[in-house]
Amino acid sequence: MTALLRYQAAILLRSHRWIFPLIAYGLLIAVGAAGSSSLAETLDWSGAMLVPITAFLTRAMLTAEPDAARACVAAAAGGPARVQLATLIIPLGGGALLGLAGVIFDVLTAEAATAPGSGGLAAKVTAVARHPGIAAGGLLIALVCLLVGSAAGALCNPPLLRHPAAAMLSTLAAIILGLAADVSPASAAIGHAGAQATGPLAAHWPGAGALLGAVGVVAVTWGISVAAATRRDSWSASSG
Repeated sequence: MTALLRYQAAILLRSHRWIFPLIAYGLLIAVGAAGSSSLAETLDWSGAMLVPITAFLTRAMLTAEPDAARACVAAAAGGPARVQLATLIIPLGGGALLGLAGVIFDVLTAEAATAPGSGGLAAKVTAVARHPGIAAGGLLIALVCLLVGSAAGALCNPPLLRHPAAAMLSTLAAIILGLAADVSPASAAIGHAGAQATGPLAAHWPGAGALLGAVGVVAVTWGISVAAATRRDSWSASSG
């Protein structure tokens, strides 16, 4: 499995499909840092932006190889289920790295990270170190949004949806629902955080229900995607 993960990571890096999500995420979190009134709000925004970024990273991986190449890899790697699982893990890991970088960026750049009247990089780091719940809450919200984005990408792209236009439109619709629908764990996490007391150094927490819901959603969607990949490759082998 380790070799398979390295292979899939190499595909993502060499295809340069990570460049647009990286630039887009950088621009989005910069906008959020400039427009938020507290560090917790900035972290909420950065976490929410992981939904579209992770969804499109997942789509990039699921469409990176032609069917013939995936069939060869599946034959060499022990089956299509392992290949599909590795293909889903790599963009999830990429999104996690972006989310961690976003939290660090927010802590180092957001003016609201400092106590009133203080400033400078050292003051920002010290303020967060004295209130670790701010970063911890931001990381948990980012985790929820990361899982929701991965679920959206897995559900709306090959092998479940193979037509490019339908897959793209479905992915966009799933992202919107993931951010706006009340039943979405990401929306619930952000809404729960926004309902908490605010302040320059207040921590926002996503809630246990949102976290468990995100884990359940990604488990179900990944399971469906892996099962569909297995059926597709089995049908192709029997037809050949």
